Amino acid sequence: NYKRKKFNQLFLDIEMGKVSMLIIAHKDRLVRFGFEWFESFAERHGCKVIIMNQESLSPTEEVTQDLLAIIHCF
Repeated sequence: NYKRKKFNQLFLDIEMGKVSMLIIAHKDRLVRFGFEWFESFAERHGCKVIIMNQESLSPTEEVTQDLLAIIHCF
C-alpha cells in the first residue's frame, strides 16, 4: 500500500533533506519489498538508515519469510 499518508511524507522529507537519520525496529516494518532501494534512496539524499533488530538469515529463511509476507498481504 503506497497510499500511506505518513509514509509518503517521509519520502518527501528525506528528499528535501529534512531527515538525516531514520531509526527503524525491523526493516520489513517500513517496506515489505524493495528495502535496499529505499535505503539507497535515503542515503543518496543524506539520510542514514539504522535497523535496530537486524537478523542474519540464511537465503532459504529469507525467501521463506518473503513468501509468507506475500501470502499475508493477499
